[in-house]
Amino acid sequence: MKCKTCSLVVTEGAECGSCRGLFHYACIGVLETNYRKMNAERKEKVRCNNCRASPESSQGSSAVLEEIKSFRAEFTSTMSKIEHISTSVDSLNAKWNEMETRFSNLEDRTVVLESRVSVVTKLQSELEVGKQTIHNLQNDLRVRDQQARINNVEISGIPMNKNENLVMILNSIYSKLGVQMEVNDVDSMNRVRRFVNKNPSRDCNESKSEGNSADTRSAGANAMEPRPPAIIVKFTRRMCKDKLLAAVRARRGLTTADIGLDGPARAIFISDHLTPENKLLLKNARQKKTELNYAFLWTRDCKILMRKSDTSKIIGINNDADLTKLK
Repeated sequence: MKCKTCSLVVTEGAECGSCRGLFHYACIGVLETNYRKMNAERKEKVRCNNCRASPESSQGSSAVLEEIKSFRAEFTSTMSKIEHISTSVDSLNAKWNEMETRFSNLEDRTVVLESRVSVVTKLQSELEVGKQTIHNLQNDLRVRDQQARINNVEISGIPMNKNENLVMILNSIYSKLGVQMEVNDVDSMNRVRRFVNKNPSRDCNESKSEGNSADTRSAGANAMEPRPPAIIVKFTRRMCKDKLLAAVRARRGLTTADIGLDGPARAIFISDHLTPENKLLLKNARQKKTELNYAFLWTRDCKILMRKSDTSKIIGINNDADLTKLK
């Protein structure tokens, strides 16, 4: 079919609602997109140039004007919506840019934190190694400190006098125990200040020797008086110390009256010379012995030993962890 305006072939176009001729969209003066959106009633009002010029079409001019007004109103509404959408898009773009900035800052901070975490992890690992090294060194020092006292005995309970002769006191102890004392057996003797205990009454009553029973502690001793400084005897050989301690265990009980000292009889305790750490460990062992009803607790060669009964095995106590394992 040919267009009635340009006489060119037209396969798809707009139809005039008056003459029913088929026209190119441009020839009839309407946009294709607008024409396709029109309903049947509006398409009936479309007119070609000839029909618009004819008298019959004048009566439809008012309808055309109304249609144009309606179209302009729709167009204005559409433009308003487009502007609103454009504003919303701009707002979204701004927020998106802000989020990108925040994420970028967060990523930078995360990188810094990760680097710090790796440093902290490394430092923690090194700290643990350092703690273990310090712990091992402390144990080594504790063992060496105790090993340095392996030839020593500690004599407690002997009152201190201004002009006392420690050698004569030791000789009196030997004589009472029935043991021969050789001058060359002793390297040195001296008084030492005691480790301060926050519980003075307990400090006055604690037992000191594996050979002395609990009953001998109260022999003539005033529990309210602080104990005098202990006497530390350093022997030249360990066998000399062992000989003295064996005699102490055999006698089981020795007082100041037994060695000819003036005043009320006070219990004398002779034991291994323990370090302050091991003395505290021995104190904790005594408490554990009472709690668990262990029968025996003693020291030998500066080692703390416990035994549940006569038939049970001997347990060595080297630290507080060993005490927690007792049942």
